[in-house]
Amino acid sequence: MDIAAEDRRRLKIGLKANRLEMDPPLSTCTRQTFSRGSNHIAPGDTTKEVPPTSSKLPSDGIMEESVSQMTTMLSNILEHHGCANQRLASLEEDLVQAKREEEKLKAMIEALERKKNEMNAKMALMERKDLYELLEAKMEGF
Repeated sequence: MDIAAEDRRRLKIGLKANRLEMDPPLSTCTRQTFSRGSNHIAPGDTTKEVPPTSSKLPSDGIMEESVSQMTTMLSNILEHHGCANQRLASLEEDLVQAKREEEKLKAMIEALERKKNEMNAKMALMERKDLYELLEAKMEGF
């Protein structure tokens, strides 16, 4: 499993843990009735009133740690993404250079083909010349 996949898995686990910590079971919740914008217990309600909550929840430390872990995982993902982008850019440069070299090699092959054809033509002329000279020598002998 690569680093980014592991980070995503940890992020999912962290989010699930936070959701469970933040959402208490329904059996422990008290019922609240809202009327004309004020919070009060409905007449005849036997449930307890919800005490005012403090500004710092007991799970704040856990959430801060989880946020820190998620931040670390996200930075790892972004770093991995940045490295992948750099590698991709490098590979694209290599591809452009390889295409240039391919064009140069094709031009060299074409030049060599022309040179080979010229040499074959010269060889054919020389063979004809040799045959002509040989023929002339035989004609002189008659």
